[in-house]
Amino acid sequence: MPLNTDKTPSVTGALNTRITVRDFLHKPVPDEILKRILTTALRSPSGGNLQPWKLHVMTGDTLAEFKKRATGRTRSGKVEAPTYPAYPSPLWEPQRSWRYKLGEDMYALLGIPRGNRMGRLTWLAQNSRFFGAPVGIIVTGDKRLNMPQYMDIGIMLQSLMLLAREQGLHTAPQGWWRNWTSVCHEMLNIPDGEEVLVGMSMGYGNPDSAVNNLYADRAALDEVAKFYD
Repeated sequence: MPLNTDKTPSVTGALNTRITVRDFLHKPVPDEILKRILTTALRSPSGGNLQPWKLHVMTGDTLAEFKKRATGRTRSGKVEAPTYPAYPSPLWEPQRSWRYKLGEDMYALLGIPRGNRMGRLTWLAQNSRFFGAPVGIIVTGDKRLNMPQYMDIGIMLQSLMLLAREQGLHTAPQGWWRNWTSVCHEMLNIPDGEEVLVGMSMGYGNPDSAVNNLYADRAALDEVAKFYD
């Protein structure tokens, strides 16, 4: 499915055209649009109205320096302990197959074969540049949070993604930053009692980029839902 760069005035349209964009145009997001998206997303629900999220929003020179440091650290080969692992291990079916197929579909669009391990790792490191997006967001939360609050943060992220589509923007939620938290703590005002939970790229998707044609499969309704009369 080709990348949809139009504004999407309906929730259905926003959800159906939302993809994880991995190549952004060098086009800044106007401040008033960015702040409108963020302010509206804060209306997201949370259990007990705890609002457990903190948003660290980077643009301009700060984002450029952040990308520079993160890319350098990634290329150095040093490994950092993740805040949380990305997936359970071992991963079971059908989740294992869904994940595998997504990766193979993406690398096929990029023209990077399975045997080219270095090529795949180099591409994966594009996360450290927020895929070239003009807006980079790091989401942190109190270390004392529990699973229900993490679910609330996920709801807020979904709001951000759909509101971005309403404005003709695209996003990429990035668990990557749980693996590279040192730059976050160096450059952002993150209190000792908080931890990095997720990141997000935001901007105008590049419609000429092959990887932005990746429209991930979804399970059919009858595979995941049971109806009780």
